[in-house]
Amino acid sequence: MARLEEDVRQLKERLAFLGEVRPAAAPPPPHRLPSAEEEDTSEEILSWVGEKALLPRIATLCFLLVVALALRTVTDGGLLDSQVGAVLGMVYACALMGAGDYSYRRGSPLAPVFTVCGTLLLCSVVVETHAHFDALPTAPAYLILGLAGGGAAAIGFLHRIALPVFVGTLGMTLSALAIDYPHPNFASLSLILLGANLLGTFATRLERCSWLRWIILVLTLLVLQVWGIKLEFFLNRQTSPAIPADMIGYLPLLAVFSMVYLGSAFLGILKGAQGRVARFDVALPAIAVSSIFLMTRNVFSAGLGSETALGWAGVAVALLLGALAVALGSRFLVGAPGTNAFTTAAAILFALAVPLVFGQLLAALPLLSAGALGIFWLGGRWQSGGVRVTSYLLQIYACGALVFELRRIEAPALSWMGLGAAAVVVFCGVWHYRCARRHAPPEKSAFFSGIDPEDRSAILLLLAALSGGFFALRVVIFLAMKVLGIDDPGAFTCYQSVLVNLSAIGLMLAAFLRGSKELRSVAILLMVIGGGKVLFGDMISTRGLPLVISVFSFGLAAAIESLLLGRWPRSENTISGREMKET
Repeated sequence: MARLEEDVRQLKERLAFLGEVRPAAAPPPPHRLPSAEEEDTSEEILSWVGEKALLPRIATLCFLLVVALALRTVTDGGLLDSQVGAVLGMVYACALMGAGDYSYRRGSPLAPVFTVCGTLLLCSVVVETHAHFDALPTAPAYLILGLAGGGAAAIGFLHRIALPVFVGTLGMTLSALAIDYPHPNFASLSLILLGANLLGTFATRLERCSWLRWIILVLTLLVLQVWGIKLEFFLNRQTSPAIPADMIGYLPLLAVFSMVYLGSAFLGILKGAQGRVARFDVALPAIAVSSIFLMTRNVFSAGLGSETALGWAGVAVALLLGALAVALGSRFLVGAPGTNAFTTAAAILFALAVPLVFGQLLAALPLLSAGALGIFWLGGRWQSGGVRVTSYLLQIYACGALVFELRRIEAPALSWMGLGAAAVVVFCGVWHYRCARRHAPPEKSAFFSGIDPEDRSAILLLLAALSGGFFALRVVIFLAMKVLGIDDPGAFTCYQSVLVNLSAIGLMLAAFLRGSKELRSVAILLMVIGGGKVLFGDMISTRGLPLVISVFSFGLAAAIESLLLGRWPRSENTISGREMKET
């Protein structure tokens, strides 16, 4: 222990001696290290300049444009013939696309520059040569544009890169629209658009690109609509059956577009059934069949064909779409994903085509109403909330169309047979509402779990059916007054008020017997409507016995509803609250 203390003492003395002998030196200036923020910024700049090859790509693009502008300058100056200059420009653009393919094979960062620049340059050369120099006929121009878009898409598919597909598809589409604007060759333009739709469909295998498909779809439908309007205008103005050459092929191309759209949607739903089905594939069948059918009906109504034959064809296609929906729904997947796309398309097409078969809308409504019940049953079997909503919409459409038809009481179609059809629609609507209340919607449905968890939208079925029934009985009153020789508009108005009040009484009785608060609310609403009509309509504009009956019916409705509401079973919360208050 003493030895250890001696060693410590000697060490302290030595350290003190060294501190006294060593001269004090100025500390060296501190070396400033770069902060983390400055280091991140510099690394980001180096990444864009080096790894992402921003500056090399800009430089390459400038050099490529210099060559193209030099060719354009030489051609404009007359040193080269316009056709020779156009050919050289196209060859140069094709060479750039080939260089892009080669660069993709080598993994060069300049590959997108060559491919995109070559594709856009080829499209612009074709459009300018055709429009400005008039050195390229229309048919070869469309052909070269199609080859340009297809070549760029082939490069993208070969190397699994989506950018060339996007550029090639949009480039050839917009360039084809610019050729011969505003009087294009619709047949050639439609073929280009057909190819663009196909490329957009295949592009989804590389990258989810619904925006590209939406753009092409809108452009395609716009072109087909303009083509149909011009054809319809020609048919209305000309008596000769000969159709101009630039308008031939309209109906066959519509059929081809229909098959392409429905086929791509069906395959997309099958592919996305295990995951998430694209919204474009869900909406495409309904948009396609409704738009194309309406275009076809417009030219048929102008004299191109028989509307009855078109109606039968539409019914056949609607049944085919229904069969596809059944095939999709029979896969026993949870919620039957994508099935409602073809169900909605079939319902829309059926609603558009059936009136053409019967020659009038009223006779076709019972089929639509019964079809809505069938769709509701399929929705319950597949546990699909979307199919259930489609059945609601179709039933509401049938009842709304019934109201639209019956509001014209002087129409010759409103016979007793028409009233029979109306009775079927009203019965189906009420039965549809009853089925909706007896069978709860699927729990995993996006609509019923997020938007309408209590299925309150089903009350619209009852309201629609009641509206249809009111207008049907309104026609009965009109026909009865006509048979009895009563020609008094005021009496007709009062009897309609009586009809509303009696309906309110009937609904309140049904609500009381079934204990339905929903029916009770509808009955009160009808009583308010009837009372407003009596007090602010009938009492101002009518006189005599019909007014007495109208006022009496409102008083009777108010008395009965007051009596039943007073006897309405109170809920447990109300009773317990009253007992607590008394206590």
